[in-house]
Amino acid sequence: MNRTIILLVGLLTAVPLLLYLLATTDPPRRDAQADAIVSKTSPRTPITVYCAASNQAVMEAIVADYRREFGGEVYVNYGPSQGLLSQIEITHTGDLFLPADDSYLTAARNKFLVSETFSIATMHAVILVKRGNPKAIHRFDDLLREDVRFVQANPDAAAIGKITKIALERVNRWEAADAATTAYRGNVTEAAADVAVGSADAAIVYDCVLHNYPNLEFVEIAELQTAVSKFGIGLIANSENIPAARQFVDFVISPAHGLARYREYGFSVSPSTRP
Repeated sequence: MNRTIILLVGLLTAVPLLLYLLATTDPPRRDAQADAIVSKTSPRTPITVYCAASNQAVMEAIVADYRREFGGEVYVNYGPSQGLLSQIEITHTGDLFLPADDSYLTAARNKFLVSETFSIATMHAVILVKRGNPKAIHRFDDLLREDVRFVQANPDAAAIGKITKIALERVNRWEAADAATTAYRGNVTEAAADVAVGSADAAIVYDCVLHNYPNLEFVEIAELQTAVSKFGIGLIANSENIPAARQFVDFVISPAHGLARYREYGFSVSPSTRP
């Protein structure tokens, strides 16, 4: 009985003390200083970018610039645009999508895979040849000659292949080009590499690819005048690192940073960064 009374007295004494402590202790709060710390550090979170192979060289330069300026880590997965879109659709991972043509961003938006898009630049389809053009390729029909080894990127996988096929179908030359194609490659850089190492005499690529190959040059032909890719970058809807992703987008579309690099690498930079 005495023990029960002691316990009751102890509880009656402890309760008012607990209520007093709760009333006089400041609750945890997210003040302006805390919000500033979160805002400052969250953009350093590592992000993943799905990037078209045609943009690899310039993107590597931009990522290096970004790391030096902000210390943020950016992981880039390069590949053909359609393949990257399929990866995003299947895995629902990643933070940013940068295909070689806006048609892939439109497809991604229609599937609710990206939430926002930002324009970057334009690329044009051309014929890539060895410097000096030893095979004298000056017009479309030269690609059909038996002594010319001609390669393309797969139109079902790569943006350059897709827009090439559309452009040549408009002028009824696709079947001839398809028949003359020695091999189809997975992306534009693989097609360009064939010419660089001498396993092909000509390839249809984007003009900006020339920046990586000082021993090559390109030829423009009338049949490819409409083969133009406008492209941008999209914020993946399921991104878990939105502050960091937005900061990187701002860097990419900044005239003083990313767009300056794009211009340096031979891209036609869009006058506006928002479509």
